[in-house]
Amino acid sequence: MAFNYHRELQAWVVPLLLVGFFAYLMSHCFLSVFEVTADAMFLCFAIDMETNDGSAEKPYFVDQELLSFVSLSNKLTDGQTHRSMRSFQDNEDGTELQPMV
Repeated sequence: MAFNYHRELQAWVVPLLLVGFFAYLMSHCFLSVFEVTADAMFLCFAIDMETNDGSAEKPYFVDQELLSFVSLSNKLTDGQTHRSMRSFQDNEDGTELQPMV
């Protein structure tokens, strides 16, 4: 309806919408390739952790920075899980607010 009443809108709206659509399409394609690459990297990491044990006979092939990052994030996640379970054990109904750390 806006195009029927305002003919001057037709001059720039259609190209703007086309450019916006194609920009969205290209960014979606790029991020999809990035996502698949990251998923493949983490799958390779998981298989390396499963098949190798870090000894001299079966060393890890993963980058040491990635290994330290994942181990650090696991320690942080385990600490948060332990802390949240402890708060439910202390207060069974869960009504007391706990400070965020």
